[in-house]
Amino acid sequence: MRHPDGEWWLAYNGEIYNHGVLRERLSGSAFVGTSDTETLLFSLERWGPDVVSELGGQFAFAALDARGSRLLLCRDRFGIKPLYFAEFDGGVWFASEPAALIAAGASSEPVDTAWHELSNGTYLGGQGTLLKGITRLPPGSFTEISLEDAAVTTWRWHVPTNEVDPVRAARLARRSRSELVAQLETTLRDAVHGSLLADTTVGTLCSGGIDSSLITALAVEAKPDMVAFGASFAGDGRKDEGLAARRVAEALGIELELVDVTPASWRRAFVPATVHFGVPIANASAVTVAQLAERARDCGVKVLLTGEGADELFGGYGRLHAAALADFLPWYDRVVHAAEPALLSDPMRALNPATVLRKTRDLVRVAVGPPPASTWLPVSTPGTGHGSTPESRIAYAHHEGERGELEAALLTHLDYSLCWLLNRMDKNVMQVSVEARVPFLEPEVVELVLNLPLEARVGPWSKGILRDVARRVLPWSIAHRPKIYGMAFDARTWIEEAANPSFLTDGLLRDTLQIPNREFQNVLAAGNHVVRVRLWSAEIWCRSLLAGHSIEQIEQDIWLEEPGSLTAPLLAA
Repeated sequence: MRHPDGEWWLAYNGEIYNHGVLRERLSGSAFVGTSDTETLLFSLERWGPDVVSELGGQFAFAALDARGSRLLLCRDRFGIKPLYFAEFDGGVWFASEPAALIAAGASSEPVDTAWHELSNGTYLGGQGTLLKGITRLPPGSFTEISLEDAAVTTWRWHVPTNEVDPVRAARLARRSRSELVAQLETTLRDAVHGSLLADTTVGTLCSGGIDSSLITALAVEAKPDMVAFGASFAGDGRKDEGLAARRVAEALGIELELVDVTPASWRRAFVPATVHFGVPIANASAVTVAQLAERARDCGVKVLLTGEGADELFGGYGRLHAAALADFLPWYDRVVHAAEPALLSDPMRALNPATVLRKTRDLVRVAVGPPPASTWLPVSTPGTGHGSTPESRIAYAHHEGERGELEAALLTHLDYSLCWLLNRMDKNVMQVSVEARVPFLEPEVVELVLNLPLEARVGPWSKGILRDVARRVLPWSIAHRPKIYGMAFDARTWIEEAANPSFLTDGLLRDTLQIPNREFQNVLAAGNHVVRVRLWSAEIWCRSLLAGHSIEQIEQDIWLEEPGSLTAPLLAA
């Protein structure tokens, strides 16, 4: 889109929820339409790139500033929308996915560390990619490219550590818990209702867990005809989220569309999901996300609200931060934390007396001493996402001891895990032209939560006052449902029971990444289901992106069954 004076041009992907407010401030502008694209374009012309700090929503854009002789590439605060660039042929190229850059002439040669990054998962974050010369613009960043000499400069316009405000934190610490609950509820409600802005039908992804259920409940207030989408895996009752999702839909009186995930249906979606993701998928959930998006599209829903971000903000990965939580929480909070999964792990079924007795003994042990090592994992070293960075510790320097350590670890993980979780969600729903939105990561919500008293964020029960808010709009059994990883299926077996073994063992991956044969065989023999799924996905990625094989050809090569029986409906998208 071109500004009328010809000085600014914009290529834009995303949705700015507060663009109406910006339009009111842009008095005298000669608007032609009503889109947020036009609002962003006129805002850049009026106020320059600093206006991005006032944008709510998700976005990635390229803005050509002819007057300033520069091109500006920009990504939203947490990198929800993807943006890549590469330098070759004397210029700088940018696109939403590496495949477009390769098609334009960028190198498809893997980096020397590709195998190491693939095996430990570090390829999912940071600026680097698995390909030489292709760079991922960091979240909350600008990259400026000079039109004079193509010089490239990158800087962060948003850093989560800057949201920590000791003055605000002290003010919030003086408020009662009920006041904090009310403030969080209002702030989150405004974020959810603002996220409903769309010129198409909006639905929600609802697993039945607290995060997505709360988002769904708040969305229903403004949109009573909301449709929720969830996944059901009847083959494993421990990971079947269908029952819990039904309870949420019944409590809210809304329609629920459940996708039945079976080994065969998952396999049908595996290759297309990997190809569209653009890199090897991190785990099986990316495929299920694509299946959910396909069902939403078939129902005429083009936008889905999700609960991503809540675990990072409220310490929902209890095992990840277990040691720090154990150091910080008083004994009675630790009992409450342990009691939730023990007593509510299956709200559809009563516990038998023997189970109650065993779990009661477990709670007594939690109350009188440190949790057993098998349950409470240690915090790992900084840089892996399990510990804390120096920047996070500086941000919470006003809090000493266990409090500051845990706050810093949560802040570090906010950046570490979201960098790939958000891209998994965005890319695999956009696979069928559906958009995912994350109200928990709206600026007002993040700024509030990062300054809440830590007791409120993580106690007395897991996720602290987020469950207090949930109890106001949802039944207790839903508000206190423990976390399960319903989409983290052990898909290794699903693949290997139907795949041609030589597709992986004699494929392109080992030679392309120059993987030592013994090391490759050791990884295969280790049997870790997450790594094995990643390896199969990596072979698909290698054949698709680097060798140019079509999805149809890969389908024929990987599966032992007739290809026609496995052709995914997603291919039609």
